Amino acid sequence: MSPRLQSPLTLEFVLLGLLEQRPMHGYDLYKALNRLEGVGLVWRVKQSQLYALLERLDSDGLLEGKVVPGENRPARREYALTAEGRARFEAWRSSPVEHMRDVRQEFLARLYFALLAGREAAQNLIKAQRRACRGWLDDLTAQTAALDSSQVYEMMVFRYRISQAGALLDWLGVCEGLV
Repeated sequence: MSPRLQSPLTLEFVLLGLLEQRPMHGYDLYKALNRLEGVGLVWRVKQSQLYALLERLDSDGLLEGKVVPGENRPARREYALTAEGRARFEAWRSSPVEHMRDVRQEFLARLYFALLAGREAAQNLIKAQRRACRGWLDDLTAQTAALDSSQVYEMMVFRYRISQAGALLDWLGVCEGLV
């Protein structure tokens, strides 16, 4: 592993998740990410960005690229998860996001892969995210209660965030019902 090993970004985890399904060439990954279905509804990537991310994941030991000869075309590099990549991906997939703003993309990506892993994995992720969301709601409610009546703008901001957390809890309840 590289001494510069960093925590992978969400898009890198999305790539690991796609590779968990099967080994793929870079262009196959690009097509999967740019389809208007599945995880492509949440993430888009430029081809140049994709190959840079694949190189980073390869150098960090999370995936392995090998050259596969083509019958009627030039050889291409095919990528597969390493054991370390699989372990890191599974830990990411099963944990809730830490910030409300991360639900919009990161949680949706985790939920996509949790659903692919099976009903139990999806249910566990949704329950964990509901617990995290309740924690956010409790914190926001406490912060709002501590405000002085002259802090009108702050009150508006916290009430907005409280309504977001409440809407997320409602939506997570819908998700639980669908799974």
